[in-house]
Amino acid sequence: MVEVTVHEYLEVDAILDNAVAVVQEAAIRHQTGIMITRTGPGQYIVRGHSEVPFGLIRQQHR
Repeated sequence: MVEVTVHEYLEVDAILDNAVAVVQEAAIRHQTGIMITRTGPGQYIVRGHSEVPFGLIRQQHR
């Protein structure tokens, strides 16, 4: 699991791509997909998630 904070809107994609790359190895090892959860303005949690099919990335907002 990686928690990230984005301060500039233009950085969102690059920062989330980096976070996904960090989580991806564990997700592959455990055969899970990756969930990106927006928890607040500029705040995200990126983690492997068993409810996301292997090889997919999903996003949700709380």
